[in-house]
Amino acid sequence: MYKIAPKHVHDWIQTCTCLPKPLINKTLITMGIPYKFKGINDNLIKDTKKKGGVHPIVKSREQLDTMALAEYIAGNNTQQRSDIEQAIAKTFNAIEKALSNGYTVSITNYGSFQLSAQFREDFNPEEPHRAESIEVKSVNFRASTKMKKRIGVSGFEKSER
Repeated sequence: MYKIAPKHVHDWIQTCTCLPKPLINKTLITMGIPYKFKGINDNLIKDTKKKGGVHPIVKSREQLDTMALAEYIAGNNTQQRSDIEQAIAKTFNAIEKALSNGYTVSITNYGSFQLSAQFREDFNPEEPHRAESIEVKSVNFRASTKMKKRIGVSGFEKSER
C-alpha cells in the first residue's frame, strides 16, 4: 500500500542522508508498515491433528538513532541538528529521572512511560519483604489511542524478509 507523503516528510527526505528517497514519477510516497505472518502451534491439544494459526509480526525496515531523528526534525537547518539532539537527550534524561523518582510520565496524545518491578533473583521468600528485595523489571511504554490511530493510517505491506 503506497500513499503520497505529507509535505513535511517530502521536504525532510529531500535533505536527509539517513534514509533512501523513494520516488515514483517524482512523487514522494510513503510505504506501509512491513509485516510477516508467524505460525502459532496449538500445544494445548495432545492430538496429532493439532490446529495451528498465524499472527502478524511487524518487521522494522531499519533502526533510526537520535541523530537520524534530529535530522528529521531539523530538516534543511543543519545548525539546529545538534541543538535538537541535545533537546532529545535532555527529554529522555528527564523521563528517566522522573521514573526513578516514582512518577509515571505521560506525554499528551503520545503515550505513557511507567516502571514495573519484580523481586530480585536472590530474594528469599522466608525473609521479610523489603525495598532491597525489589528491582526494576522493565520500563513500559503504552501508546495513546490517538497515536495508534495516527500511525495505523499508514496501512501494512507484506515484508519480503
